[in-house]
Amino acid sequence: MRGFLQKDMELLKQSRSFIGIVIVMTIFMVCIKNESFIIIYLGMMGGFLTMSTISYDEADHGMGFLMTLPASRRVYAIEKYILGYGVSFTFLLAGVVISSLTDLLRGIAMEPGEWFLTVETGILIVALFMVVLVPVQLKFGADNGRIVMAAVFLSCFGLVYLMIKITESLGTDTEQLLQDVLNLGAPVITLVTAIFLIAVSCISCRISIHIMERKEF
Repeated sequence: MRGFLQKDMELLKQSRSFIGIVIVMTIFMVCIKNESFIIIYLGMMGGFLTMSTISYDEADHGMGFLMTLPASRRVYAIEKYILGYGVSFTFLLAGVVISSLTDLLRGIAMEPGEWFLTVETGILIVALFMVVLVPVQLKFGADNGRIVMAAVFLSCFGLVYLMIKITESLGTDTEQLLQDVLNLGAPVITLVTAIFLIAVSCISCRISIHIMERKEF
């Protein structure tokens, strides 16, 4: 496990151009006063960055060599989740700090409820992004994986749009529904979110382990 982590950290150090682009985009969003989206954006970019290590591993039949090392395929799959969540949530935390400092310097006071909802949404999106991205990347590889991921995200956006339209057609007040969720309180929302994410992460990890154990190199 530690060997895989050290290898991937060295690979991440080679992604200077990607990190440079992320920094430029972050500065751009600060300039256009879109601080809230910075949190989600940086978290997702952390996920993309860590998944690039799988592409490096598969290049030039490198995966076949890695599987000859004294480490199991199960460990390899689990390591990708540890790395992915570690880097993604580090980026997300950086987004929280940047957003907070920007609002502070501009004298903008964000309401606690809105701030909490933004952070929770960012954590949820980043985690769901990871649980989908890891098995897809392991199963289909870099090139085909991008096509599958695009199809998955388009389907998700379509499903969300459909749910909103159905909710509106039923006469449900979405703003009141959101307020009812916030009224549950931060501890309850955090606990429910944590339980849900742990459950889907375990399921996704089991799928990834199964993919790795059946994959031929």
